[in-house]
Amino acid sequence: MFWTGQLEYIDDIFKPIIVAVLILSPILLALFALGFYRRYQLWRLGQPDKRTDNIFTRIKTTLGVAFAHLRMIRLSEAFPGWMHFLIFYGAALIVVSKIIRLFSYTVDIANPPQDVFLYASLASEIGAVLIIIGGLMAIYRRYVTKPSRLGTKPDDTLVFPFVFFILLTGFMIKGYRIATAGDPGPDDWAEWSPIGYGFSKMFPTFVTEYRDQILVWHRVLFHTTIAAVFGIYVFASRSRIQHLWLAPLNVFFRSLRPKGALVPIDLENAEVWGASKIEDFTWKQLLDLDACTRCGRCQDNCPAYLSGKALSPKKVIQDLKDHMGQVYPYPLVKKPVETRRDMLSEVITEEVIWDCTTCRACQEACPIYIEHIDKIVDMRRNLALERAEFPESAQQALMSLQSRAHPWRGTTATRTDWASGLGIKILAEDSNVDILYWVGCTAALEDRNMKVAQATARIMQAAGINFGILGVEESCCGDPARRMGDEYLFQTLCQKNIEIMKAYNVKKIVTACPHGYNIFKNGYPQFGGNFEVIHHSELIADLITQGKLKLNNIDSLKIVYHDSCYLGRHNDIYQPPRQVLDSIKGVKRVELARSGPRGFCCGGGAGHMWMEEPPEQRVNVRRTEQVLEANVQCVATACPWCLTMLEDGLKAKEAEESVKAMDISELVVQALSSD
Repeated sequence: MFWTGQLEYIDDIFKPIIVAVLILSPILLALFALGFYRRYQLWRLGQPDKRTDNIFTRIKTTLGVAFAHLRMIRLSEAFPGWMHFLIFYGAALIVVSKIIRLFSYTVDIANPPQDVFLYASLASEIGAVLIIIGGLMAIYRRYVTKPSRLGTKPDDTLVFPFVFFILLTGFMIKGYRIATAGDPGPDDWAEWSPIGYGFSKMFPTFVTEYRDQILVWHRVLFHTTIAAVFGIYVFASRSRIQHLWLAPLNVFFRSLRPKGALVPIDLENAEVWGASKIEDFTWKQLLDLDACTRCGRCQDNCPAYLSGKALSPKKVIQDLKDHMGQVYPYPLVKKPVETRRDMLSEVITEEVIWDCTTCRACQEACPIYIEHIDKIVDMRRNLALERAEFPESAQQALMSLQSRAHPWRGTTATRTDWASGLGIKILAEDSNVDILYWVGCTAALEDRNMKVAQATARIMQAAGINFGILGVEESCCGDPARRMGDEYLFQTLCQKNIEIMKAYNVKKIVTACPHGYNIFKNGYPQFGGNFEVIHHSELIADLITQGKLKLNNIDSLKIVYHDSCYLGRHNDIYQPPRQVLDSIKGVKRVELARSGPRGFCCGGGAGHMWMEEPPEQRVNVRRTEQVLEANVQCVATACPWCLTMLEDGLKAKEAEESVKAMDISELVVQALSSD
């Protein structure tokens, strides 16, 4: 009888707690809404950015990422991907099953319909097991293997005991309920509530003669669990768990413009060029800061970080987020602090800003579409256009672009030296062509890459293509200027080139340079330059398929293909270069460990082709080491920048005699001329 009295006593103790929870729940919900509204106000301080087009596409992507985990479960990230999958769907099963129970109470039914109740009971237990398995995987990963990219904080640790306590008490509550409900048949309980049934038989107290005692413990655990759920609700509103709603929101508002496109600056009307303050970013860029889950995938895939440079894409996002909170501390929103740190020297250092090659590895790896490159380029634009602060070698390349329309300072070559004796049309002399071959600065003016220009031209001649070049009228496409932040110089070059090509009625462009390909395809249309653009790897692959190129055998050659970032991640061209290599008899092609979307940058992008770097931090040397590990005789490229960077890397590793770097066009010409 003691326990019967205790039951009433327990009810008296917990009654105020339950009342408090009922009263505080709407207050907490209001505070949660207020907190979200504050974040919304912060985002609104950013610049306008239209992200409401193509609603159906946005919804489809959001559902695919949130429910199908399309960007979470990847071969290289299987463990954390499946971990997240188990936790997500475990929680979903529990929520759905509890909603079923809650609905049954609202219609004043003592028990839900029997079948639904049984299904919900089993679903909740399966969900709890999935969460426990996923949670153990998370604990193992965070506290045993300890990948450096995670950076565990206190709130990351607190969630584990919170959730485990709720799940454990849930099982125990069900066990107590089963123990006091009579015996409808052990098989029924074991089938539809196997874990709860196991708990009902686990301790000696779970027997009929201790029914009152069991009811007391049931009541204690029930009320305690309610308090714990209330606590984790409070915790979630201020912790990393916010990504449950911020991540899908960020996915929905992701950029739908071409991956290789940057947002242009309205040079005539923009009040600020680039971003020097947190408010200069767009509202979506500020949402990125809050949505970031700190998973570190961007950091693990960043070639600059992996080469020992100061840049960490994850740290850039987190440092900007901290800075936003410092400039607009809670609860202030529209009123910033009077003094703030300089965002471009104290928050994000100039070294970090210039380290980025804009290779897009970070964005390809991010599961929720954080946009790192735009932020870094915007900060670089402000340094370039408003502060005139560059690395010295970058400044020299830009000065050469301004004065000579190419970045190769010191060269004595002309735009047509490479074409001597090849009988190639120049549009100023004969504009009756089907295709403009855009040679590019590197292939036209750098000695090694002149051979690539010659090989590409010979291939088109062998296929009977009517093409021509601009010759001395060809200027830099502007990509180096744009990626180094000098948007003014880029737009000057861009508009000049568009005017010249339109004057010759150019419709189709072929180029061997992925940077030129990208800027013509994704940048020039922003200024009225709409041309059909073809990369030489696509052209050659198509000519081979059509039978217009007859390739002979070459000596047995073990070869690996290096993916250009601007051809691959920026424009999704992965197969044509491989198709070309596979068409050459005698070539045995193997893949690098980092290839395709996970390819490793050569280190030349965003102007780094012309920037001086410490030898111990050179990205091209890291990539060359990966090539050498593949034990091949040749590394093939489809980019003049990659070719130069890899040749320099082979020289640095003293391996230029054993491994050759060649463009795919050179290999095709070799196959064309061999017996």
